Amino acid sequence: MNWRKWFGFAENTLPEAKAPGPDLVEYGATGTPVFSGYLRDLGEYNPTLDGLSAFSTYEQMRRSDGQVAATLAAMKLPIRSAEWIIAGPQNPAPIEQEATDFIRQQLFEEEIDWGDALENALLMLDFGCSAHEDCYVIDGNRVKLKKLAPRLPITFTRWLLKDGEDFAGIEQQGYAGERYLTATVPAEKLALFTHQREGNNWAGRSVMRPMYQHWYIKKKLYLIEAIAVERNGLGIPKITMGADAKREDISTAREWLDSIATHEKAGILLPSGWEFGLEGVTGKVRDPKDAIAHHNMMISMAGLAMFMQLGQSESGNRALGQTQSDFFALALDATARHIARAMNWSTIPRLVDFNFGGLKRYPELVAQNILSIKFESLVAALKDLAVANMVQADDDLEKWLRQKLGAPQKGNNPRARIVPRTVPATLAGSGSRGRIRRCRTW
Repeated sequence: MNWRKWFGFAENTLPEAKAPGPDLVEYGATGTPVFSGYLRDLGEYNPTLDGLSAFSTYEQMRRSDGQVAATLAAMKLPIRSAEWIIAGPQNPAPIEQEATDFIRQQLFEEEIDWGDALENALLMLDFGCSAHEDCYVIDGNRVKLKKLAPRLPITFTRWLLKDGEDFAGIEQQGYAGERYLTATVPAEKLALFTHQREGNNWAGRSVMRPMYQHWYIKKKLYLIEAIAVERNGLGIPKITMGADAKREDISTAREWLDSIATHEKAGILLPSGWEFGLEGVTGKVRDPKDAIAHHNMMISMAGLAMFMQLGQSESGNRALGQTQSDFFALALDATARHIARAMNWSTIPRLVDFNFGGLKRYPELVAQNILSIKFESLVAALKDLAVANMVQADDDLEKWLRQKLGAPQKGNNPRARIVPRTVPATLAGSGSRGRIRRCRTW
C-alpha cells in the first residue's frame, strides 16, 4: 500500500511546510480538571482525602497524634528560626537601594509581623496550600502594607481561572468575626503557597497524605492495646462451683461475676467447696508496641525526619544521624526557597511597582541559616581555609563570625591583639645529650 494514501496525503503532494520560527500555539493541557471552580485531584483514590473533605482528617491527625505533630514541628521550626533578609540587586542604583530599604522596613521593621506571615505560609505543609492577602494603606506618597492577612485553606471553596487554566483567584466561605460570608479574592491581591503542586493542582498535597495510612493503623493499634489493658489488667473473674450446684447457684454465681468491681471493701463469700480466682492471659500474646514503633518511624520518614527515631530503637549511631540531618536540611532549604520565591513573585514586586515604577530588578526575600551553625565545624573549616591561604582574617570576616555565633558586636575600644613571637633557642634536657628546643610565648 502507498504510504501517502495510508496517512491521508494526496498521491503527489507533501505536507505544507511551516514558515520558519517558533510555533506559538499551545496544543496540550495540564490535565487538572476544574469544574466550575471545584478542583479534582485525579490521582487521589481515597474519597476521605479528596478535596475539602481531607481537611477535617488532617486536623485530627495534627491535633491528636504526637508523632505527626513532632514531625510537622521539625519541618517548621528551623524555617521559622532562620535568618530572613531582604537582598538587593548587585551594584544597585540609588533607586534600587531605596526600594530594597523600603521593602526591608515594610516586612521586618514596621507593623507587619513576618513571623506570623511565615507561620501562615507554612500551613501549606499541613493542608497542601495556604495564602495571605496583601492589604494596603496610603501613607503620604507611599503605598504601604497594612497587613498580610491570612486566608486559611480550610475556607477555600473554589479556584477561579482565566484563559482556561491560569490562576485568577479563590473563593472563600468562612467567618469574619460574627458574620459568615462568601468572599472572592483576586490573584492580584494574593500570595499563594502550594506544596507539591502537580499540573494546575493549586491545592497541592499535604505532607500528611502519605502519613495517613500509618496514622490510621496506629490509631487502631492504640485502641486494641487500650482494650486489652482494660480487659486483662486485673484478670478475668472465675468461679469453680461445687459438685452439687443447682440452677439457682449458677444464676447467683453469674450475678456475682457481673457485679465484681475493684474496691477497698470488695469481697465475696462462697459456699463450701466453691473456689474463686482471677484468670490472667496465658500463652503468647501479640504485643502491638513493635507495630506502633514501625508506624511512628514511617510517619517521620514521610517528612524526611528519620533522625527523630534515633534513640528510640536499638539501632542507629551518630554518623547515621548526621547524614539524615543533612538530608533533612536540604528539604528544609527547598521549602524555605519555595516560600521566598512565592513572595518574590507576588507581594514584593507589587509593592515595589506601586512605589517605584519602572524598576527591572527587584529586591528579594532570602532565608539564611536554616539550621544553626556548629561552632566546631566552623572553626575547623576556617582553619583549613587559612592553611590553604584561601581566606584571611579581616574586620568583615570578624563581623560575620560574631553575627553567626551570636557573639556581641565589636566594642569601640577593643584590647590589642596578642601576636605570637619566637624567642631565642634554649638548651633543654640534661646529661651529655642536650638538644636545642624552640619555644613560643604569647
